[in-house]
Amino acid sequence: MNRTGDVPIASAEGFIRQVIGWREYVWGRYWQWMPDYRGANELGAHRALPPVFAGVPTTMRCVGKVIDYVADHGYTHHIQRLMILGNLALLAGVDPSALTEWMWSGFVDGAEWVMLPNVVGMELHADGGRMATKPYAAGGAYIDKMSDHCGSCAYDRRKRTGPDACPFTTLYWAFLERHQERFAGNARMAKQVAVAQRLGDLEAVKLRAEHVLASLDEGAL
Repeated sequence: MNRTGDVPIASAEGFIRQVIGWREYVWGRYWQWMPDYRGANELGAHRALPPVFAGVPTTMRCVGKVIDYVADHGYTHHIQRLMILGNLALLAGVDPSALTEWMWSGFVDGAEWVMLPNVVGMELHADGGRMATKPYAAGGAYIDKMSDHCGSCAYDRRKRTGPDACPFTTLYWAFLERHQERFAGNARMAKQVAVAQRLGDLEAVKLRAEHVLASLDEGAL
């Protein structure tokens, strides 16, 4: 930015929408919906926070890199919060209060008004869609598109079954199958749900997902 106030359009958009606009929106939703919002859990997610969030080593390269960054800096980019940390917790069915408490303790901007709407509404869709019209669920292909983590990862983002299948990809399709009744009528999710229902290897995906979740719980993924 120079003294005339000229900035690239992308920089202006990022500051106005992401810093000013989004923060104001989150602030407003917090005061509108509290205190009941704190206990929202519409997807019935009750899994304990996996050990990887406590720094247990992981073969998931994207998760390991982001967890290490949070430990070193108390912060990470919102895409990494939403599409790696939040996405993993969403797909795995982590209890909203567990993820919220972890983010309160780990992030420098972890004020309650910041974390509750972002975790409960944006990351875990635990409010049933009051804040966002669809859950921000995604497989490994999207993470690859939005980051540079996948190239040297031990897992293949294109696979949903098999020992080298990306855990995100496996859990994504299992998530769609598990919640198909809820999201089949959602205009932004109906296509993906329909694809999940037609997968020829859906039973294998579900079995692989069980293994992924068990390994995640044990800190062995």
